[in-house]
Amino acid sequence: MTPVWMFEGSRQLDATARRNLAERRFAALAAAVQAHEAAVRRRSGGLRPQDAMLYRRLRQLCGDAGAADAG
Repeated sequence: MTPVWMFEGSRQLDATARRNLAERRFAALAAAVQAHEAAVRRRSGGLRPQDAMLYRRLRQLCGDAGAADAG
C-alpha cells in the first residue's frame, strides 16, 4: 500500500475549497480501504463478516451500483 501525504496550510479556505479538500480526503481514504480489501482477499482468500460489511458500505458511499450484490 502506498502512503498518502496531505499537507494543509494555515490559510482560511472558502466553502468550495473546504468541500474539495473533504472530497480529496474521502477519495484517499476510500482508495486505502479498497487497497486493503484487495490485499486481504489475496492473502487469506476470505473476509471476516465485519470487514465485508465495511467494504460493502464503502462501495455504497462511493456510488457503486453493484454494492448491494457484492460482499
